[in-house]
Amino acid sequence: MKLGFFTAALPHLSLEACAEWGAANGFEAIEIACWPAGSGKERRYAGVCHIDVDTLTDARATEIRDLMARTGLTISSLGYYPNNLHPDPEHRAQVNAHLKKVIDAASKLGVDIVGTFIGRDPTKNVPDNLEQFATVWPPLVRYAAERHVKIAIENCPMIFSYDEWPGGTNLAHSPAIWREMFRIIPDEHFGLNLDPSHLV
Repeated sequence: MKLGFFTAALPHLSLEACAEWGAANGFEAIEIACWPAGSGKERRYAGVCHIDVDTLTDARATEIRDLMARTGLTISSLGYYPNNLHPDPEHRAQVNAHLKKVIDAASKLGVDIVGTFIGRDPTKNVPDNLEQFATVWPPLVRYAAERHVKIAIENCPMIFSYDEWPGGTNLAHSPAIWREMFRIIPDEHFGLNLDPSHLV
């Protein structure tokens, strides 16, 4: 096990500065934030872009790998945590398309994990959200598997503000729901990115 951190916590630093800070402070791994460039901060820790996946060239990928080698850090995953089941079809399509670009970037960098949220339509109950999950998520997992990338879903329920109550905006927040998701998608490229801070 390696101790790491998510670069979204350092939004005003460049990726190079994040890596140098992490190495200087005893970290061994780094999860790199990959929201769309210029998307703005939608919520705490969101909207941070330390790798612009829309413009990631082979040369830039080599620079990033060299940076990790120089600082002694491992890229544990690329992180993008939107609402992949957003009730607005246009918004959902946009975030799902960007997630695919993050998967492509992970493949180009030789990173085998992308961390993200399942998402949730807060106007629907759990069975109806699971029905949407069964439509939206199998193609995303197949896309990742074809590129030898694993999807790691976080368990935070996303109920930080009153407009997110009572169900939150991330369906994958309990063992019973995880089991149903893994029954729907029994794929080794689909698993948990466990956030123990939310298991209270």
